[in-house]
Amino acid sequence: MKMKLGLRAHDITIFDDIPKLAQRLNDLNFDYIQFAPRASMPGVTNHGQNINFGLANKVKHEFEKQGIQVAVLGCYINMIHPDISERTAAMKLFQKYLTMVRYFGGNLVGTETGSVDPNFNLTAKNYEPDIVELAIQQIKTLTLTAEKVGNLIGVEPGVNHPIHSLAVSQSVLDNVKSPNLQIILDAANLVHDSTQKISEIVKNAITQFGDRIYAFHIKDYVVENGRAKVVPVGEGMADLQQTLAVIQQYQPDAFVILDETPQENFARSLERINLLTNDLN
Repeated sequence: MKMKLGLRAHDITIFDDIPKLAQRLNDLNFDYIQFAPRASMPGVTNHGQNINFGLANKVKHEFEKQGIQVAVLGCYINMIHPDISERTAAMKLFQKYLTMVRYFGGNLVGTETGSVDPNFNLTAKNYEPDIVELAIQQIKTLTLTAEKVGNLIGVEPGVNHPIHSLAVSQSVLDNVKSPNLQIILDAANLVHDSTQKISEIVKNAITQFGDRIYAFHIKDYVVENGRAKVVPVGEGMADLQQTLAVIQQYQPDAFVILDETPQENFARSLERINLLTNDLN
């Protein structure tokens, strides 16, 4: 059986038209998605700020008509924004999403952990112990809300965030100690030099905390200035076939989401990733 793949919904350039978007996703044979109202419904939701239960329920039913599941509801916030008012607003918005995620048809809301630089320039300040501790406390606060409403929070580590490695991710899990906290693993986001293999990062993560990995993001990249730069599938240095094989071996039928697919090369990337998944059989 072919490995199932999901997609970030806003990598399809259909906006504020969920029936049309759902039909297109069905035509492309995707079974599940990462859905960010901010990106896919920018007009209807004021860039993700204005959501309500009825709207969420309508979105859910439109996707269900086409057999599409919302695996991850995206609400990517800067939980450590240097402006306290911005930080507070971001946390409140995420908590709102946690209360509504089931009405969208999912049970997990995902985010990265932010930056002390609001423009997200690469900075080692994100690694300072007090900043890492702030991020952990913010995650703990959001996890408490997730526990109250019976849903999940998914944290995505990355080299330009306070939660920037597998070791720090493990520390978060150890500190928060809640099954409502899960990891969204994008191994490319943990790459900082060209010698690293994402298949090894994925295997190490599964070994360390595999039962806490909710979903895997997959993309191709080249390394520039100490971080991964996304390129079309098959045109970078990612060992994608080995990575997919590791996931299939250790986490069969896991959520695997094709991430940040450049639109101008979308068809080519999709064809190549489908060939890779077919070759796993």
